[in-house]
Amino acid sequence: MGSRRAIDLVVVPFTHETKASTWERHPKLREAATRFDLWGRSFAGAAELLEKMDESGIEQALMPAITGGVWEVSCRYVKSLVDAAPCRLHGTAGIDPSQISEGVRKLDWAVCELGFVGAHSFPHWFGLPPHDRAYYPFYDKCVELDIPIQIHVGSSYYPSMRDVATPRTIDAVAVDFPDLRLVAIHTGYPWERELVSVARKQPNVYLGIEQRYAASWPQELVDFIKGGGRKKVLWGTNYPMLEFELALAGLAALDLDPEVEELFLYANVKRVYRLS
Repeated sequence: MGSRRAIDLVVVPFTHETKASTWERHPKLREAATRFDLWGRSFAGAAELLEKMDESGIEQALMPAITGGVWEVSCRYVKSLVDAAPCRLHGTAGIDPSQISEGVRKLDWAVCELGFVGAHSFPHWFGLPPHDRAYYPFYDKCVELDIPIQIHVGSSYYPSMRDVATPRTIDAVAVDFPDLRLVAIHTGYPWERELVSVARKQPNVYLGIEQRYAASWPQELVDFIKGGGRKKVLWGTNYPMLEFELALAGLAALDLDPEVEELFLYANVKRVYRLS
């Protein structure tokens, strides 16, 4: 990698422990992990994850305490992983709009007491689009705490779940919360073009490009990374969905100039998340 620096926007806490508890106990999670060939890719813990990051030259990573309401990987568990390397791993707090008052207090606690750097949302698990008013207290709290929120935008992977998080819903949130830093993760597939349009329009909307290798990115997205969106697009893997080394190697075909590559892989996420 030479002098290339990288910060991964999303690394899922898919450890042996969470696999045997959260994923093993929830049929939909297990089915998705099996379908995407992830079942054998869990890692032992922070030490193994850091070793894999080192092998690929990844300096830092953000790790969400994820929740689907009926399941979760807790903030305390993610904190235990982050504590192994607090300068390299950073937690983001999953939000549950079905428990608004308790959830907002939990978000505040995760940021103020545990040192988490952002929030994370899986709208399709709750069947509520991102512009549903149930999320608004969480957005208010994010603005108060000056943290970004990651929101899964794109098609759901589960046949029984509706596709509720489309680019137009992010546009609506951006209008109502102009001071909220919105990071639309999972590339927006298959609505990348619409998501690029929203990011062009809204100064507080950023694109999280992870979970799909570069070879599958549409040209309009690549052009946005190289041009007007060079300060608005954040790289990641959603590891173990994507392998670190393969995700980085695939960028060579995009022929990014050094300045754009530095912004995309490193500087943008560092700026948006106020990482030291």
